Amino acid sequence: MVCPFIYEVLMAGSLEQKLQELIEPIVQSYGMELWGLRYRVGKNTAHLQIFVEGENGVDADACGEITNTLSPMLDSADLIDPAYILEVSSPGLDRILFTKEQLAKSVGEQVSVSLKIASEGRRKLEGKLIKVEDDGSFTVLDKNAQSEFVVAFENVSLARIVPDFSALI
Repeated sequence: MVCPFIYEVLMAGSLEQKLQELIEPIVQSYGMELWGLRYRVGKNTAHLQIFVEGENGVDADACGEITNTLSPMLDSADLIDPAYILEVSSPGLDRILFTKEQLAKSVGEQVSVSLKIASEGRRKLEGKLIKVEDDGSFTVLDKNAQSEFVVAFENVSLARIVPDFSALI
């Protein structure tokens, strides 16, 4: 028998939405924030990556505890084919930007952006994130072309921070 909470989630939206609604309360119960999740399917197995962020960072013990709690719950929800790898980790320095809000908090940072559909003949941009508009579009000062590109958030395949390791030395 599926618990009422899991049943309710199973009946809602896309796979990503369902996973997020199942995972987020568990992550929050550990005092963490769900930064984002990625689900990718390979030839022989699927891979579910869950990125969590804590006020004081994230350590391996916390990731292990969250994994141990999520794994049986995800198995009982049966949203993913039987063979999948579950990975819980920090978003890291080169964190993926999953939401418009995360993008807005990253203004001034160096970003790498892969586009779903080419814009001005380009599918990849790297440069400084200059601004984010209310509609979610954003502007990147591309380091190669030395020009500004306006990108619709909906056209983003993957956006991530490019860490400045020279600042850490």
